[in-house]
Amino acid sequence: MIYLIKERDHTVRKIILLLMFAISVIFITYQQANAITITTIPINITATPKTPVFGPNDNIVVNLKIQGYNGGPISWIAHRPDNSTISGNLTKVKGDGFVQHRIVRNAFDNYFGNWSIDYTYNGVNQTASFKVNPIVLTVFTGKDLYYEPDMMNINITTSYYIPTAQQAEFFYLNFYDQKGNIVKDIPQIEIRAAQHSVIYNFHMTELADYDGPGLYKLNVQYYNTVVQVPFLLGKYSDLMQISTQTDKSTYQVGDVINMELLFTRVTQSNGTLTITSPSGSVTTHQFHVYSVDTPLVLDDVTKDVGTYNYVVQYGGVSQSGSFSVIANPAPLPNIEFDVFLDKLNYRPGEIIHVKIHTSQVITNSTSLWVVDPNSVEYPRLSLPITAVDTILPREISKNATTGQWELYIDYDGIVRSVPYFVGGPPVDDAEMLNEYQFSVPAFVSNFATNFTAPTGIAIDSNGDIYVVDSGSSQVKKFDSNGKLLLSWGSLGSGNGRLLHPHGIFVGTKYVFVADTGNARIDIFDKDNGNFIYSWGSYGNNEGMFHTPVGLAADSQEDILVADSGRNTIQEFNTQFTFMNEFKSLLTDNGNFTATSGIAVDSKGNIYVSSPDDKILEFSSIGNFVNFFGSQGSEEGRFNNPTALAIDSNGNFYVADTWNHRIQKFDPYGNFVLSWGIEGTSAGQFEEPVGLAIDQSDNIYVVDKKNGNIQKFSLYETVGQVIPTWVKDRAIWWSEGALSKRDFALAVRYMTDHGLPNTNENNETSVVKIPNWLKHEAGWWGLGQIDDETFASTLQYLISAGILKV
Repeated sequence: MIYLIKERDHTVRKIILLLMFAISVIFITYQQANAITITTIPINITATPKTPVFGPNDNIVVNLKIQGYNGGPISWIAHRPDNSTISGNLTKVKGDGFVQHRIVRNAFDNYFGNWSIDYTYNGVNQTASFKVNPIVLTVFTGKDLYYEPDMMNINITTSYYIPTAQQAEFFYLNFYDQKGNIVKDIPQIEIRAAQHSVIYNFHMTELADYDGPGLYKLNVQYYNTVVQVPFLLGKYSDLMQISTQTDKSTYQVGDVINMELLFTRVTQSNGTLTITSPSGSVTTHQFHVYSVDTPLVLDDVTKDVGTYNYVVQYGGVSQSGSFSVIANPAPLPNIEFDVFLDKLNYRPGEIIHVKIHTSQVITNSTSLWVVDPNSVEYPRLSLPITAVDTILPREISKNATTGQWELYIDYDGIVRSVPYFVGGPPVDDAEMLNEYQFSVPAFVSNFATNFTAPTGIAIDSNGDIYVVDSGSSQVKKFDSNGKLLLSWGSLGSGNGRLLHPHGIFVGTKYVFVADTGNARIDIFDKDNGNFIYSWGSYGNNEGMFHTPVGLAADSQEDILVADSGRNTIQEFNTQFTFMNEFKSLLTDNGNFTATSGIAVDSKGNIYVSSPDDKILEFSSIGNFVNFFGSQGSEEGRFNNPTALAIDSNGNFYVADTWNHRIQKFDPYGNFVLSWGIEGTSAGQFEEPVGLAIDQSDNIYVVDKKNGNIQKFSLYETVGQVIPTWVKDRAIWWSEGALSKRDFALAVRYMTDHGLPNTNENNETSVVKIPNWLKHEAGWWGLGQIDDETFASTLQYLISAGILKV
């Protein structure tokens, strides 16, 4: 019994030991199984920027995904474009190992450029690379030199903006003086940057009142991006100009003198006139200035015979002049006698072309002389008068004194005088010897597509041609080969309708049409001709028109409108708001009754044609600069000039409508050449009224009466043509008006271009031109002998050694 109990206890212990062993094995196996599962899943980090390029004002966002994540932080270090770093840990990681990393920033930090962020988890590294775009800020003011009356047009463009005005950041504008100090009297200007580009107009008077002329800087800040634009504020006195003119150049003893004073600006109420008599006595007169045009009546002055000199002082500027007093002569001839210059401003070395008009030829000669700004009278020339209209020359010396000169003409006791100005660089003989400049453009093609009365023409940057057909009240668009692409418009006054339009201008997006009959400007989409907008109505107020006929634009696409019913030129900004107007002056040179054509050159100078038979030039801010031409059929004169166009070299072209021709002038306003006669064939015109020049300098002429468009190539020529100036110099040398040197330059041109043919060194010697050649030179210039005959004479003289070249 005892034995059985012991045996049972022994069996129980064996069972317990076996159970414990089994539990241990199961536990160890479980632990080993778990260890194998963890180590078989490797850690892998994926770091993906939300975008490869972030905007200037964006937060940085990187999406992280960690395979094998089992808890704990992710460390990071960001390398910014300036090589500085920031770092931290990411702890809020989802169970699946995903986390979005966000670095809060904005454009104020100026951290633009390439970024990289290094991430580390449990010894595993990954790098995310991306870029933050900078703010591109540009500021354009249009020019470098301003005067007190000027308006600075500040054009600010940014690559980044917020279109919602309430959320948009500001452009901050400040002005700094020449010492680098902020101009405190001008408060900081704040402009919302709610669009890609904004324009702000700043009046220079505000700056001129602070510190006067000198160097300034405009500082524009957007976020922490800064652009500085230096500019000069000029002296106001430099802008002030005085023009003086007496009603006559010569008075009789006891005459009353009427003097007209013209100022560019009214700056003070009084001026001073000082007159020195022929005997040397000086009298001083104070006068009141109430407008830019101030007339003076001077009596009890013309007591002595001789020359009187006077000086007008106003606004810190002086202008001198003179007049003569003669004894009471015998009665003068009862005829009309007028004098017309070809322009107002000349360079040293140029030749003045004076047109003399008389109602009757009563003597066969006239005398011509000039007086310089220092009142020095130059020798008189006696020149022939053979017709009621005669062009006479007067050469300006290459070392002529700068300033206002006076030209006098005495015709059988009738004396007339006209003022002119000399300034600028002297003429280089190479300008006159340039064959290309004097080559007549060649006819290329002619196209007409059912035009009724075409008038205006414009060409876009793609070479497409836009023509206004006034007769049908339509606009027609052609490709460069003359193929009709599109037409729009019809007779009427509603939106998109036209009433006998004339002028046209094509901008970057829109077509602007001078809707003449409706007294307004219409805007159309250039691609499809859809109506966009119109402004203007009939009237005399700002922004109103009578008969708008001409359109042009400056480099900022501010629109200029020529009005044939008013003596003003109006300027509108890109929002089509009235900005400025250029009015007719009261002087003979700067006045105009109306305008027709208008064009703007690369420097911003504005050229306007007038039915008064002249071209007027204005500066970009509307100051009168020069005039060109007068009534007539001679070269350089006009009979109803209309359209204008300017080529890539600055030469300007005029549609001389009733003379049935196109005239070319150089950038200084000197006549170069003309082509065209009345007719219907190629190169002939009936009523040329429209001009345009494409980017290849091809010239397009609209002929209203012939109903066609003719194309001419500036770089192809019709053959060798002797320039007008060559024959003119031959005539004037034969008449004694010009020197041998002037004629020598004409011979030089001919020999340079094979007329006559010579292989000698082309350097004409003045002293070797025989005087007896004058007769043949004069006959040739007048057309009494032909080119070949005169060239043969020169060839003989050269071969015989009589004429040296």
